[in-house]
Order: sequence, then structure tokens, then C-alpha cells
Amino acid sequence: MGTDSRHKVFASVVYVVVMALTAVTAPRSLVSAGQARGMPSAGHHSFLGGPWELVVKMGMEGEALRFPIEAPDENKPHRFDDVLPVMGTPIKVRLEQYIPNLGWETTAIKHPGGGTVAELTVKGKDFQQAVWLSSADMSKQSISSRVGSIAIKGLYEAKTADKLVRKLTDRRTVGILSVWPEGGGSPAEYAVRVGETITAPGSKYKLTVEQYVPHYSMDLQTRKVVSQTDKPINPALKVVGSDGSETFEQWLWSKFASAPHKDKEAPLRMKFSDLDLNSLTGRSVLITAPGVKPWLLYSRKGKKRLERASLGKSYPLADASYSFRIENIIDGAVIKTDWKNKSESLLHPAVVATIEQDGAGRQIVLELNKPSHHRTKFGTLVLLYRRNPAPLGSKG
Repeated sequence: MGTDSRHKVFASVVYVVVMALTAVTAPRSLVSAGQARGMPSAGHHSFLGGPWELVVKMGMEGEALRFPIEAPDENKPHRFDDVLPVMGTPIKVRLEQYIPNLGWETTAIKHPGGGTVAELTVKGKDFQQAVWLSSADMSKQSISSRVGSIAIKGLYEAKTADKLVRKLTDRRTVGILSVWPEGGGSPAEYAVRVGETITAPGSKYKLTVEQYVPHYSMDLQTRKVVSQTDKPINPALKVVGSDGSETFEQWLWSKFASAPHKDKEAPLRMKFSDLDLNSLTGRSVLITAPGVKPWLLYSRKGKKRLERASLGKSYPLADASYSFRIENIIDGAVIKTDWKNKSESLLHPAVVATIEQDGAGRQIVLELNKPSHHRTKFGTLVLLYRRNPAPLGSKG
């Protein structure tokens, strides 16, 4: 078994798109039928079976190199011992294993510096999907679709968590502002509203929440910040700090670890986590703190509601025919996804390989007909595992 850092359930974007639910049922039933038979049909094999090849190309202008991929039995795993040079570079691609039916297995493992990981199950008519969220990984903090959305937010301080969370049901509360002391240490956390002023911990600065926009954008003519919509698509908070003699302004974006564009560094480290549920019916947010039972903040009929989250309980999404259930909550953990071979049937062929460069290796999984792009100091390395469209020796 190998390791792949990609989260295979959802694409890694700032706000992760979970699924096109209406399109899942038919392909899923076809796969299940193939597995039940144990062996793929001849027609199925004609689309997936060999002859295969691996196409290796450096950049868009480089010449593609083609290497044959063969397995003695295409229904069974097969180990390789081949090293393919990438011409003109010291990079090598080491082929390790062929897999006839690729699957992914996701778990949470304890890790220093990890956050809270939530294992969920999303259910609907003829549909069931495992979902993993992590408070410490921005690419895995939320999922969203037309049937609703689920997010996870982690608090730093367990002692003040109860008091802070109770303020989140206030319709005026737009999110949580975390402020680190100037001398270092754990941040203070505040449930903030526009117009509020707070005193930064261990600091001479007072901070005023001057403006909140759910969909941050810049008017190119006036150079003023505007909100394109009332939906929290790119939520941002403007904070003004003053120590009586010096004043600074800082925009904080909920979906960026640091400000994507700013004139200079603010004297204080700050972070904004949006919790704007006012315009989103069917949005649910798991709020966690180390060693504390999590809360569930959600929007129903235009009102924020709060309750302790319960394992095994089903919670409705915006589309009431869909729901999610919390299976497990793990503190101090990260999400790990491993590849595996699900069966000895040609259903989802893939090749496991390692890109070797400068004495280091990075394992990758190449799925049939899916290009894989990798940045190197020599350019973008593109690999494609595909059916051989023409005999080797002809142009590919």
C-alpha cells in the first residue's frame, strides 16, 4: 500500500465542492453490478484493458516519450521494477505496481500540530458518501453542494470556548477573530460584530471591527471594497487598530491563511473565521475545541441555532431528503488517504509510481486517462497512463 496526500473524496480548493448528487446513482450502480459479477464483461474490458502506455512529457513544448505498460493478468495486481528516465533532466519515474481496481481508504491519525478531524456520512435517496473534514487543513474545512453545506471550525482555547460559542447565535455575529499576543502564546478569541471594539491581549492596541463583506471584491473604478453578493463566498473582515498614536488597517480573509494582498505587515497577528449563516439555509458548522464536546451551529428558516453535536445522530441538509451523520471526532489528528486494490477485477486500473529527483522520491497514483501534473525546477512534468492508441514507433 502507498500513500497519496490528495484527498480523493473532494477536490482540493478553498471551498471544497462535494458532489453532483443527481449524477451519482447510475454510474455507482453500474460499478456495483460489475463487482457483483466478479469479472468484467468483454465490452467493459474493451474500454479499460491494454495495451497500455505511459506518456511522459516535460512542459507543453517538450517531446512526449512513450513507454509500454504490461501486466501478465490484467485482473490481478502486478509489481514492476522499471525506471524511466525523463530525457534532458536527472528526474526518473520508477514504476512500482499495477492495480486493476483502484480504491482509496481514508483514516485519521494522531499527529503533532494536527487539528480536529470529523468523520461524517452523507445520505440521500440511493446515495451514501463518506466525508472527512479537518479544522487544521484549509482545503478540507468545508464541503458544499446544492443540497447544503457542512464546515468545521476549530477553537484554540477550551476554557473560553463555551462562553464564545453562545454568542454565535446572535444574528449580528459574523465570525470569530483570533488575536495573538505580541509576545507570543495562544491567541484570544472573540465572537465579533461590526462596530465592536476589543482590547488586544498583551498589547497596547485596541481593535475595531469596521467592516464585513460576505463576497469581497474591489470596484476597479472607485478602488473601494464592495460585496458582489450577500452569500459568504469570499468573506472578509476589516479591522482597524490603534494604540492612541499609531493606527493601522487590515483586511482579513476567512479563506486565506494570510492576506493575499496588503501594503505592509500588521503589528499583530490576526485570523478571521467566518460564521455568516444568515443568508444560507441548510448550512451547518461543527465548532470544536481540544478535549471539549463539539457544538453544531446551523441555519434553519433564517435563524441561527446551536446545540451539542451528537455522534450517530442525523442532521438534515438544505434539501431535507439529504442528511449527514457524525461518525467520529478525533482531536490532534490529520487526514490520511491510502490507495489500495479493491478486487481482482479490471474495473478501475491504475499505476503506482515514484518521481525521483535530487535523492528524494514522491509517490503518485496514475489513473487511466487522467493526466498528472507535477512542478519541477525543469518545468511541469506531465504523465498520462492510457490505452495505447497506436503502435509504438508512430507519433503519439
